[in-house]
Amino acid sequence: MSRVEHIKWSLAFVHRALRDACNGTDEQIHFVPEFGSHSIAWCLWHTTRVEDMIVNVRIKESDPIWSEEWAAKTGLPFDGNGNGQSDDDAQKVTIINMENFIEYQKLVWESTAELLEKLTDSDLSKEVKSRTGTEQVDESISLHMLGHFNGHRGEMNFLRGMQGMDPLLVREGTH
Repeated sequence: MSRVEHIKWSLAFVHRALRDACNGTDEQIHFVPEFGSHSIAWCLWHTTRVEDMIVNVRIKESDPIWSEEWAAKTGLPFDGNGNGQSDDDAQKVTIINMENFIEYQKLVWESTAELLEKLTDSDLSKEVKSRTGTEQVDESISLHMLGHFNGHRGEMNFLRGMQGMDPLLVREGTH
């Protein structure tokens, strides 16, 4: 399996988990434990915004899909993506229309799939801008999308477990 094929396979798993995380009541999606943390809604917004920024802004060097229109349609903040946000501000993040959020999420994932269809293994070494300078495309995807998003998948499973919900992708890999 090529490196690009491995990235596609890994992102498909992460995306299935993030799509599964959209299931639940409004109360469950926005639940925050008494001791703080983020909600599932925050994790969903954050991961999709980060992917949008990495794929479309950093790697493709184009505009993000996110716009003031998407912010209005979902009820989510237009500015930022959650990085460096205080717990108080993170807990105010609310998805007012999950169908619209899923549509935005779908567009971001389609943009990522389009990118991955064109990338070769050698393209993964190309330098792109990062918050601290530059990094390779492979680092952007592996660190900020695959590793980071799986960390938030664990956070969402913790929040789901606290509410008596099944873990994400309960039907995959468990017997």
